[in-house]
Parts: sequence; C-alpha cells; structure tokens
Amino acid sequence: MVESGPGSIRDGVRWGLLLAAVAVSGYRLPRVVHNFQAWRAALPVDPSAAALYRTGFMIEAIGIAIVLAVGVGLFYLLRPRTIKQT
Repeated sequence: MVESGPGSIRDGVRWGLLLAAVAVSGYRLPRVVHNFQAWRAALPVDPSAAALYRTGFMIEAIGIAIVLAVGVGLFYLLRPRTIKQT
C-alpha cells in the first residue's frame, strides 16, 4: 500500500531531489571527461588551448561537486525526524 501520511510526500521530495542531482551530474560528466582528455592531449602541443580546456574541466567538475553536495545535503536535511521517548 501507498502511505498517505505527510512523511511519504517528504520522502518523495527527498528522493526526487537526489535523483535530479544525480541526473544533472550524469549529464555534465561526458563534458568533464572530454575536457580532461582534451586538456591532457593539448598540454604538450598548445599551452593556451590546454589552459582553455583546463578551465572548462574545472568549471564542470566544480559544478558537479556543487550540485551533488546540494542534493545530498537536502536529502540529509529532509530525512524523517525521530521522536525521542522519555
């Protein structure tokens, strides 16, 4: 059966945000790999092009880290509260 309490909506939002964060990170990942490979290939040939690829790599990698950190942080903050029994 499907829960109808307020916790089920919160859990749905929790998992949805985490899934969205992972999806955005997965969407950005091929560009990170491409920029890293292009940076390493251009390093001995053309240092200015290598700097451009390195900048793209760093921006995308930091973007992935931020999105995942926000997603995991919200997942953690929206967890079900435990009731303390005295």
